[in-house]
Parts: sequence; structure tokens; C-alpha cells
Amino acid sequence: MPTISQLPIATSVSAADEMPISQAGAARATSVGTLLASMQPAIIVAPPSLLGRTSVGSGGPESVQVGLGMALSSGTLAANGLDHAAFPLTTGLVPGSDLVISNNGSPMLMQASALRGLFSAGSNIAIDGNGVISATGSITGSGIALSGSSIGSLQVISSLAAQDLVPVSHAGTASAIAYSNLLGGVTIDQAQAAMPAADSDTIWTAQGSNVMTRQTFGAIWVWIAAQIATYKEPIVEITTNTTLDTTVHNGRTLICSQSVTLTALTNNMGSGFCCSVINASSGNITLSSGFVSSNGSYTLAPWQSATLSCVTWSGGTIAFAAMPGTASVIAPPGQVSGVSGAGTTSTTITVSWQAPSSGGAVSSYIVQFRQTGSTSWTSSAPVVAATTYQITALLPSTSYDIEVAAQNAGGLGAASSELTVVTASATSTVPSQVTGLTATATSSTAVHLTWSAQTGTTAATSFTAQYRVSGTTSWTQITGITDTAQVISGLQAATGYDFSVIGINTTGVGPASVTVTATTQSASQSVSSITWNVTPSGTYTHGSGAIGVNAHVSPASSPVQFGFSPSATTPPTSWTAALAVNTDLWGAYVTTPATAGTWYAWAEGLDGSASTVSSSPFTVQ
Repeated sequence: MPTISQLPIATSVSAADEMPISQAGAARATSVGTLLASMQPAIIVAPPSLLGRTSVGSGGPESVQVGLGMALSSGTLAANGLDHAAFPLTTGLVPGSDLVISNNGSPMLMQASALRGLFSAGSNIAIDGNGVISATGSITGSGIALSGSSIGSLQVISSLAAQDLVPVSHAGTASAIAYSNLLGGVTIDQAQAAMPAADSDTIWTAQGSNVMTRQTFGAIWVWIAAQIATYKEPIVEITTNTTLDTTVHNGRTLICSQSVTLTALTNNMGSGFCCSVINASSGNITLSSGFVSSNGSYTLAPWQSATLSCVTWSGGTIAFAAMPGTASVIAPPGQVSGVSGAGTTSTTITVSWQAPSSGGAVSSYIVQFRQTGSTSWTSSAPVVAATTYQITALLPSTSYDIEVAAQNAGGLGAASSELTVVTASATSTVPSQVTGLTATATSSTAVHLTWSAQTGTTAATSFTAQYRVSGTTSWTQITGITDTAQVISGLQAATGYDFSVIGINTTGVGPASVTVTATTQSASQSVSSITWNVTPSGTYTHGSGAIGVNAHVSPASSPVQFGFSPSATTPPTSWTAALAVNTDLWGAYVTTPATAGTWYAWAEGLDGSASTVSSSPFTVQ
């Protein structure tokens, strides 16, 4: 019997074709049609059709069509909304209208009137039965009712504080701004340009309170004109070499009580700078090479004055000194009088005298001496700011002739009457000259003197202290001092004094000490308030130069002092007395701190009143 693989292959198959089967263990034959009659035929339906049974009775699956509003895509059946695309349009929504909603995933109908329950009216807002939203509050301004405002029921205030908030629309968004920032944001650029100024123009002013009122230019000018009549040019005393600065020296009269040098820096002075200089010292005032002089001289003699200016023009910037006439027109001093020997030892004679009462101002003195009977005079170096001089290296028990003459830029005045003094013998036991004298102003009315003690058989057993106002000739003496210190009291405030001390023992009076000078402090006056005008800014090099500061002071005549501290809570340990700059403005140049770091500027009255620290620190590197 051939195998299946050996049988020929049929080229077609029909239902009548037969094929062998095993039925109950016996071989039988059946047709292909009979064999397949009990099997489900293949169902082939093109997508996206659904299969179902829409007819009655037996039969195979039938195609089911997707209805309007539904769509079948990739096996997913979903609504597409086309079922209501043809619905008629409504032009309005009424409370009875039904809306289709999804409530927690379940489709439902909701009347439009129910939507109103989702909203509640805020302050001064109402929603009526028809859903109309409207404002209900109102205020009245200038007799007109202003609807829609909620401020009508608020508390009314009479003033505003800097931190109060003002509503604004910022880039379309409702915001708030502090009242101080709102005012700070108003700049002059936002105002329209004004016409040329006139007396009728008005500006803001506050008189006696912070309430703003208006004032005309005409009224202001009347006030200014009245002040001009009583205006006095401020006085600034110069005692040390000084670089001119517009903050401290512009528009002032500079009174130089010491022989100093004035230096011009046009950057500090600025174009338009002008001041007057009076030389009240006994020496010359020297102008630095930065000046251009009207007469070629850069020296200002005693009791001469000059005008100093700084100007910028087409040729550049110069510091110009309008000097007095040449020195040849200055009268020489008159004759010195009252020459006497205040103290004599075996080798020294201390000479004192009185300034001339006539002629030009004295810049210095020349003391000349010789042994009595000789013709050759020996002259001292110029004696400046003093009317005493000690002649040294003399011979014991020797007679000497002495003359004193005053001089200035105009020449040498007439010599005094000749004084003859005999030095003590070598065995003289009068005290030697007092040494180590110091004078320190401790208040506006007192100066503390100290000097070195004397030892040995000729030591002084008591001392006489004498003093006088600098520039005068009459001494006031305090005798019987047994200590090496003395407080001189009852002095004038802010005044320079000369001091010297003489030793005394049972033998006699020794020579006077070298004269020293001290200036009493300014009269203490309490300060009620200090407002900074110029404070340090930027970075400074430690231990280099000085820093200018100034402030407005109340009362205007109250003197103040300035200092620097590394702390905003601890005052400085040293202070610099200020000078009155103008009206209530006081200023000083304070030495730059020697230590790098962050520093604060301080100011206070001389009595420590109104101690004030600047809120802005500065850096020292």
C-alpha cells in the first residue's frame, strides 16, 4: 500500500471529494463537504465594522454599523460629538436651560440656574435672580456719588505715614506701594518744562510743621535781601600749614595767627573759589608755587592781606593771588622799649622787652650784645613770636651792652635804648634756668603748667609762673609756688597765651624759662542736634593724609568735634575740633585712621552732647 507521500497531489478539492477516516475503530470514507459541515466557517469583515446578530433565527455573525456620534478606531469605540452637531443654536442662556455635565463620571443634566449657586458676592457686590453682577457701595466726593468704591465705609485718617500703602496698577496687576516710595518715585523729569522764572512763581514750603504750603519767588527774594544786609563773612583761623579747600575756605576770611604756608590745589578749590587772607602773625605767610601772584611776590608780611581766587578760562585753570604792593612800601617797625634783664647767671642774661608802639607790624626781633667798651656787636637769630631772649655763653662778672630792634618786610626799626647788665660771678648760687616747661589747655578757662624739678645747692626753693595774652607785653605773675606744676585759671576761651617760669632761692632770682604758648579751649556749649552734610565715602589708604567732614549744627554757634571709630556704637578715642564754615555748618579734616578696616564718622559737642554717628561706614585699606 503506497504512503501518503507517494500519492499524486490533487490540484483542486470539492465537497464531493472523499477522504478516509477512522470511525469507531473501523476505516470509513466520507466526503469533504460532510467532514466540514459541523465546523464554523471563517468570518472575514473589513475594519472598522462590528460583528453581531441583527436578524432572527439561526445564522452566522452579521455586520453591525457604528451610529451617529460614535467612532471605532483601532478597536476603540468613542463618542465624537457629531450626534449634536446638527442641533439648533441658542442665542441666550436662561435659568431653565439644561446643560449636560459629567458628575463624578456619570452623565447628567443640570439647569443653568444651578450654576448661580457656585458663586457668592463679595464686599459691595450683588448678584440678582437673573444672574446680574453689580457693585453696591458708594462714596460722595465734591457732591457727586461715586459708585463702585468700597472705601466709603472705611475709617477716615488725617495723616499718612511713610510705611502706609497706596493701591496702584502695576503692569495691569493690582499692587500696593509704600507712601514714601510713591513720593520718592516722583522726579523732576516728570514735570513739564517751566517758563523763565518770575516773582509770581510758587514753590512748596513747610513753615513750622510738615504741612506743605506755597511761597512765591518774590517773597523769597524779599527774605534773601533782608538777610544780605546782616550777612557777615565767616572767619577761619589758620594755625598750621594748610591746603585750600572750597568746603572749608571758600567765601571766608582766613586769619593766619601763625607763620604758615598756604598751598593751592585747583582741583580742591574749583573755579569761582575766592577768599581773603590776613596775616595776623609776627612772621611771614608763604604762598605755594601753585599760585600766580599779582606782584611776583609769594610772601605776605605781618598785618598785610591778600585775595586768593581760582578761575577757569580759555587759557586753563589758575590759582591767583592779588597781593599788596611791593615790600618797599611797608613801613618798618618803630623803636623797641622797656628792655630789661629778667634773669642773670654767670654765663647767661635773659632779656625781655616791649613791642614798638609805632611803625609797621613786627615780624621778628634782633637782639645784639657786646662787652661794654668794645665796638663789635653780636646779633642773635631772628626772634619770632616772643619778646624774651636768653643770651648764652657769656663770661662771669662781665659787663655787657644790649640792644633790641624790631624788623619786618619794610626793614629794621630803630634800636632800643642800650641796656648794660653785669653777669654774676662764677660762685653765684641763684637757681639755674627752669627747664622742661609744658603748657596744656584743660578747659576754656584754664591751662596746666608743668616743669622739671631742680636739684643741688642752687636749686630753686620756690617758683614764679607768669603769663600773658600772646602778642601783648604785660605779664601776670603767680608767686610762691613750691611744686613743679601750676594751674593757671580765669583765662579767656579760645585765646592764645604765653607762659614762663622763674626759679627763686635764698640767694636770688634765676633766669626765666623758655616761653611756651598754649590756646585755651573753645567755650563749651551744648549741641541739640547734628545733621551730616559731608561724610567719608569710598576707600582710603590707612595712615595717609586726612579726610574732610562737615555737618549742620543746632544751635549754629555751638562748637563741635569730629572723630573716627571702628564701631557704630562706641565713640572715638580721639577727636578733632571743628571750625565754623558758614552759618550752622562746621567742618574739619580728620587724620585718616592708621589701621585698615571699616570705620564710622562721629560728631559731638565739645561737652559730649548730641553724639552722632554716620549711618554709612567707609573703608580704610
